[in-house]
Amino acid sequence: MRPSPQHLVQDLKELLDAAVAAGTAPSAACAVARDGAALPVVTAGAASTGTYFDLASVTKLFTTVTALSLVDDGVLELDAPIGAHLRAYREGPKAAVTLRHLLTHTSGLPSEWRGWRRAHDHGQPFHRPALIGDLLDTPLEAAPGTRFEYSCAGFNTVMALAEHSTGASWADLVHERVLARLTTGEITGAPPPQRCAPTEYQPELGRGLVRGIVHDEAAWSLGGLSGNAGMFATAGGLLAFGEALRTGLPGILSPGLAAEMWRSQLPELLGEHFNPADPGFGHGLGLRINQQPWMGVKGAAARGHGGFTGTSLLVDASRSLTLVLLTNRVSPSRDGDDATGLRAAVSDVV
Repeated sequence: MRPSPQHLVQDLKELLDAAVAAGTAPSAACAVARDGAALPVVTAGAASTGTYFDLASVTKLFTTVTALSLVDDGVLELDAPIGAHLRAYREGPKAAVTLRHLLTHTSGLPSEWRGWRRAHDHGQPFHRPALIGDLLDTPLEAAPGTRFEYSCAGFNTVMALAEHSTGASWADLVHERVLARLTTGEITGAPPPQRCAPTEYQPELGRGLVRGIVHDEAAWSLGGLSGNAGMFATAGGLLAFGEALRTGLPGILSPGLAAEMWRSQLPELLGEHFNPADPGFGHGLGLRINQQPWMGVKGAAARGHGGFTGTSLLVDASRSLTLVLLTNRVSPSRDGDDATGLRAAVSDVV
C-alpha cells in the first residue's frame, strides 16, 4: 500500500523541522506532485508558502530551456560552432565549441569565470559589456568533447550567445520564452526582497546580508539573472516548472527537443574519453541524471539539478513524480552544512 499524502506531508514536516533545528538552514520549503496532483507545500523555520528562495544553479534549467527554444525557432543550432555568433569563438580550439557542449559541460571551459573578482579587487565598477567580453575571452582548459567539467562559465556563455544572436536582453528572453508560458507567476529574476529568504552575509564585498539579490557573485556582477544563477521561486512556483518539465514542456519546446533534454548525452559526446565513474552520474541537456548523493537510492531514472544555496528540483517521469526542496543553507555563511544529507533524506522519503 502506498503511504497516504497526509503521512508523506507529516514525514516531510518532521524532516524539515529537524533540519532547521539542527542548523542546516534557517528556512526550508518542500513541494511535491504525484501523478499530476500537488500535495500541500511544507515549510519550516522562517519560510512560508510565499517565500522566494534564490535557486542558484537550478537556474541552469531555465537557461537550457531558453536556449533550446531558440534552437526550435532556427536562431541557434545545437551542433553548429557558436563562433557563427560569437567572435571570440571563431579561431583556435574554441572554434569547435557548440551549444550542445555548453549545455552538457563538455566544452573544455573551466568551472568558474573569475572576471568579477578581478574587477572588484581592482576597485573597478561592474561594467556588463566589459565583463561579458572578459567572460568570452576565457581560454579552454581542454579540447571540446574530451572531458566533463561542471562549468558555470559555460552557462554564462550560453547567455551571451543568446543575447548576441537575438539582440534581446537575457531577462527578456527568459521571461518571454519560458516564464510567461508557465502556469505560475512565482518564478522571477527580480523578486520582491521583503518576501525573499536571505542568503549570505558578505560585508567583504560591500553587500551586507544578501536578500532579494542573487547570491552568486558572477551573476551579481552581470546584473542579476544570468546563465548560471539568478532565478528566484517559491516552492509551488518551481513545482509548476518541474511538472512542465516532466510532461514535456508543452507550449514551450518541441517534443523532440524536450526529449533531447532528458536523453543521456555523455557517452556519445565524449566517445573514447567517456568514463562512467567521472562524473559518476549521467547528464542530459542541462539535466543531471541519477545524481544519487541527493537524488536518493531510488533516483536511477530521476533528472534534475541542485543549487549551491541549498535548493534542488527532482523530476522522475517513470514515477510521475516532481519534488522541490528549497533552503537558504548559506545564511548567514556558506561554511555550514551543504544540505546534501537533507536533500537525500527528502528524496528517499518521497
